[in-house]
Amino acid sequence: MQENWTDTKIQIFNTAVRLFALRGVENVSMRDLAEEVGIKAASIYNHFINKEQIVEACYDFFLKYHDSTRLNEEQYKIVLQKGTKEEVANVPNDQFPKELEEPLIYAMTVLFSRMYTDAKAIDKYTKLIDHSLNFLKKFFETGIKLGRFEEFNVRGVSMLFLSARLFVAQSTTIRPDALRDWGLAQYEMITELKNILPFKY
Repeated sequence: MQENWTDTKIQIFNTAVRLFALRGVENVSMRDLAEEVGIKAASIYNHFINKEQIVEACYDFFLKYHDSTRLNEEQYKIVLQKGTKEEVANVPNDQFPKELEEPLIYAMTVLFSRMYTDAKAIDKYTKLIDHSLNFLKKFFETGIKLGRFEEFNVRGVSMLFLSARLFVAQSTTIRPDALRDWGLAQYEMITELKNILPFKY
């Protein structure tokens, strides 16, 4: 969401991302959206040109927060040096703010549901993969340099972990209880990474 959006535009977006995730983009009309928000259908066009613009806003919203909520290099260096194994293993997990967790999971669902049929979704998904893989490699390489990990195949483990995360994320988002399952999936990923990484201490 953009900082300059009006309250009505934010309400339209939040309602749309939820309906798109739960029903599918193709099964939600602008009229459906207006009824859910409690405004006239014509009013939506004062905020969004068409439904596709709202869908694109879903993609952008997810990518923006997916990248911005990760720890930066200086922050994760401190965790690598002083954190417990669990804290270190939690660094690659998505650190969604609690108040944005629900719309972010819905937005992720919209992106994943359209990544094989919408060229813009494919482009956003490719960027998500590139950013995530680069983050993991840099994080693991830093951990080796700082002496927290033994030497290991950084690219291989990064790709393995990212593949597992994407599988978990995609399988989570196709179930109706995705919001509940997301927290459990995050915990399981921390546990698995803690077991995979060759910690020195």
